[in-house]
Amino acid sequence: MKTLTRTVALVMILLFVLTAAACAEGWNGTITIVQSSDVIGFDPTASTDTNNKNVLKNMVSRLYETDDYFNPVPVLAQSYTQVDDYTWEFKIAQGVQFHDGSILKVEDVIYSLERAKEKSSSGKTLLGPVEKFEKIDDETLRITTSTVYGSLLTALSNSACTILSQAWIEKAEAGECDWDEVIKNGATGRYILGNRDIGNQCVLLKNDNYFDPDDAAQNDKLIFRIIPEATTRTIMVQTGEADVNVNFDTAAMADCLIDPNVEVLEHESSTIYYIALNCEKGPFTNKQLRQAVAWAINRSDCLEVGYNGYGKVWSNVWAPTVYGAKDDPYTYDMEKAAALVTASGYAGQEIKACVKTDAEERIAQVVQAYLGMVGINMSYTRIDNTILTEVMSNNEYDMAFDYTAFYNDPELFVGRQFQASGIGAKNYAHYTNSTVDELMEKAKATLNEEERAEIYHQINTILCDDCPWIGMFNSNLYALARTGIIGVNINVETTYWYNTIRYEK
Repeated sequence: MKTLTRTVALVMILLFVLTAAACAEGWNGTITIVQSSDVIGFDPTASTDTNNKNVLKNMVSRLYETDDYFNPVPVLAQSYTQVDDYTWEFKIAQGVQFHDGSILKVEDVIYSLERAKEKSSSGKTLLGPVEKFEKIDDETLRITTSTVYGSLLTALSNSACTILSQAWIEKAEAGECDWDEVIKNGATGRYILGNRDIGNQCVLLKNDNYFDPDDAAQNDKLIFRIIPEATTRTIMVQTGEADVNVNFDTAAMADCLIDPNVEVLEHESSTIYYIALNCEKGPFTNKQLRQAVAWAINRSDCLEVGYNGYGKVWSNVWAPTVYGAKDDPYTYDMEKAAALVTASGYAGQEIKACVKTDAEERIAQVVQAYLGMVGINMSYTRIDNTILTEVMSNNEYDMAFDYTAFYNDPELFVGRQFQASGIGAKNYAHYTNSTVDELMEKAKATLNEEERAEIYHQINTILCDDCPWIGMFNSNLYALARTGIIGVNINVETTYWYNTIRYEK
């Protein structure tokens, strides 16, 4: 048996090496990526969907990006000086070309950031403490804040803070062009928008004039194929029709781990799968009914069917990586759930939920069964990922199954997920709480990290008790790539940089 096992292992290694060599030898510089949903639009102030951001972020630049663990890394801002607690000065990279050949100016940076603060729900929160953006000279931007804001650099790395050409934005807002044209001409990123076939694919071409040649694209073309069906995405990578699957369904994990043609890539994450409950309209305006849902669900079963057990049960509304998320407050307790349903006065009316992915649909089936055991009548509908924000903004559903990644610092996400500024965007629950608002303001003005962490814990405790979201589990991140592919950079935010992807020679 040992000899047979060793022989099989040697054969697998040989197949792996031969497959990798064959792929590298025939590579033409193109990388084909399959993802589950299409681009919604290219306006960075309106883009919240992960797959949308996966495409957009590779064509644009910001003052800062984040590394694998949300640490800010300078891009268009080559350096900064903190003049005092409220004043920051940034040196902007010189000679940076937009895709139309025009040169980036400090005025473009200011216009983009002011627009993000005005129009984006994320920008309103992340740039809320900013009092003023001003030009000091042709290479210096000054940002003045109203409070101490230690998270400013990370805030500037958010996708809403993308820097674009003022001239091209103004054309779009005047109706003279669409946002495809803005990104094709008025961005500065590593890739330029080629052609886009809505619902089918989007093609990006290497930007040969990218301002940092040491960090330029190491491939010539990216083709994003839109493949909603999870099994099809996996098969396309296994057969070589695609190179990378960024929405890998772990249902295929066992098969892929023994396939010499592919490699499963793994990264820890700050992502949780959760259910948003509409606190503004319908049966979940009742807090006891929301709490009943939190107690009624066996999360181990949800993790198993949704992610094949690859992760950990987690009932908190924040990821375990977040400051202040100390507790896992809910377990599976059918008796508590049933008692809360009775106390809520719920009369058995239909509760409508929406799902977007295969994994969410499997989770919804489990949740539906457990809620039925305590008398909650839930149905679900599958919708396209691109309309989730719209349908939840319009109160069309009582529940939304979703997943999201978290910054480590609550200052960077609480506003858009659990405060009024996020309604119409990521606050799918339409949740507000004046005590949370007051504590967030207190945290922003607190310099001591231990004291801030304690305030965040108070906020987290309130949110877990109010149950606008029901945490399900914390998942690892997985992507599937052809054997021989290197440079697939998975970020804890669940978005990807594609400029380093290539076949190893």
